[in-house]
Amino acid sequence: MTLPRTWDLFGGSHLPHRLLLLARMMDRATMQQLQEHFGLTLAEWRVLAFICSVGPASAADIGGAFEADRAEVSRAVKRLIDAGMIERKNNEQNRKRQIISALPAGQAVFDRARKMRSDYFEFILQDIDQPARDLLNDALRKIAMRVRDPKS
Repeated sequence: MTLPRTWDLFGGSHLPHRLLLLARMMDRATMQQLQEHFGLTLAEWRVLAFICSVGPASAADIGGAFEADRAEVSRAVKRLIDAGMIERKNNEQNRKRQIISALPAGQAVFDRARKMRSDYFEFILQDIDQPARDLLNDALRKIAMRVRDPKS
């Protein structure tokens, strides 16, 4: 597989362009794996992964965690409910917000998919040693913080 034709379009100093391309490449690979092995969309995976990792949450919490569109989260929640992987219950403290929880079938799919995703991440990072991974992670965190708070 080759890199996208536009990888070098703006030169090596245009890191945001390369990050965007890499993120899209990884999303495509993720979508293909999730669809092929589990019949899930990327949005459905994100919903399932969030509630299985963090615990019961509202659709707004899930959308906020992934910077996702409300309609996309809503469609994913509906499909996961229809598939018997999650349930949605009324929130006792706030009647306008429903709480989404994983059912055993959803937890089982999450556990299998998480293992597969972990193996994939190890595969794509195999050529990068731990100090370089730590440095990359630190650099990405710093970039994210500047994006979130450009005034600091």
